[in-house]
This record gives sequence, C-alpha cells and structure tokens, in this order.
Amino acid sequence: MVGKSLRYRILVPSSERKRAGGVRVRDFRAAQLDRAANRFASLNKERMQALDTFLHALNGAGHAREVLRLNGALLDKAVRMNLAFREAPLLDVLQREHGPLFAALDAPSLDSAARRRLRNEMVLVCPLLGLLSPADEVPEYRCPIGAQIPGFGSLHAFWKPRISPVLDRLARGRRIWSFLPARLQALWTQSGTSAEIVHVLFMRTSKSGRALADHAGAQRLAGELSRVLLASATTSPADLTGWTSTEGHHLREDLSRQQGNVRTLVFAR
Repeated sequence: MVGKSLRYRILVPSSERKRAGGVRVRDFRAAQLDRAANRFASLNKERMQALDTFLHALNGAGHAREVLRLNGALLDKAVRMNLAFREAPLLDVLQREHGPLFAALDAPSLDSAARRRLRNEMVLVCPLLGLLSPADEVPEYRCPIGAQIPGFGSLHAFWKPRISPVLDRLARGRRIWSFLPARLQALWTQSGTSAEIVHVLFMRTSKSGRALADHAGAQRLAGELSRVLLASATTSPADLTGWTSTEGHHLREDLSRQQGNVRTLVFAR
C-alpha cells in the first residue's frame, strides 16, 4: 500500500483554446531567459526548434491546413495568430489557458495555499512547447494534439524522448495525478521514479448499464477534481471516496484497478 501522505504533482493537458490579449513588455524569446517566466529552461533549445519548424510549416512550407486541421475563417485566424507568436503579447499560462479544465479549476477563487500548490505542482503537457508551468509566460497560439508536420513528423514523436527525463525528475518520490488523454500520456516513457501514478478516468453509465468514457465532460471534470486535490499538499485516493462531481460522478471501486504502483481511478455517473 502506498503511503497516504505523499506529496504529489498534477499532470494536465494544455487546451487548444487560449485567451487573447496580454502584456507586450518583452517577447517570448526574452521570456525564455527568465526562470520566473520559464520553469523548464532545460527545454529551451528543443522548444525553439519545435516552434520554428511549426511556424515554417504554416508559412513558408504552406502546410497550414494539414498541420492545424482547420478550414476557412478558423484556419485563417489560427495562421495569423500563430505567425505573430514571436512578437505577440504574453500572459502567464494560468491566465492564457481558456479551456473547460481551467474554467472549472477557477484558480482565482482558490485560497492562497491552494494557489501556491497549483503554481508549484501542476504541469501542463503541450504538443507545441513540451512542458509548461502555470507561471510560465506564453503568447496566444493554437496547435492541436497530435499535430503532424510534413517533412518533420509528429510533434509527439519529437517531444517524447525530450520531456520523459524531465517528468521522471519531477515525479521522483511523488504521487502523480494524471488527467492526460492517452495520446499525451504516451509522451512519458516512465523510468519508475514516482512513488505512485494515478490515472483518472471519467465515465457515464448507458441505459443498458454499460460504463462508457465521458469524453465530452472529461476536461471540465478534471478541473473540478484538481480543485479538490489542491486543498491539501498530500491528497490521496482514499480522500476521494466521498467526492461527487457537479454531474454526479463518484468513485467506482468496481471499475478502478491497480497494478504495482500504477492505479486507475474511475469516477462514473
């Protein structure tokens, strides 16, 4: 049995939706040199390589539609936004992220201790920039999960050997709460440094009684549950037996499973 009092990290996906605006005091490259605005400075070289390749594919190489998987006005808007990346105004990630996970997390309403844990213990896995912390400064951009760049390949394949050692270091002796979809979870080739890995799944029960993945609400529910985790520095799976989501998801021990130090918790409605 893994100890209850373990400290943790929380892994979440970056959202494709980003909030516009920001402060134009410095550009992204300058922010990369400030450790307060770039927690994962060891990834700077690789981050700029991925970014340069991505932007070239949208502009000079003419692969925007294929890379972004958009059409029409949405494609035009996304291309303009991305090509302005290097000089665009910056916001910290916590403000920039605009998807359902961060809306449900509602960071401004957390108490000071929980906000401190959020900034220290949450890590975003991003298909374009690798790893980000909530305090890192980034411009507005759009890059889909699984982006493929002709002549370069998958951004996932590029990042996998580069972010795995960093995640291993962050996981050392910790309980890892992962809200990553399978495609992003696959970017981490684990070396066994973590004390426990907890994958969280949200499901719904069909009329026939089958448990089905609740894809539509998964990120919002991840935000709700992250709020609960952040209430304590050592929240454990045992602390969640009585938790119920706003839509009625509760822990299903019969669907959850454990193999070694890897546990899958299923919350179903």
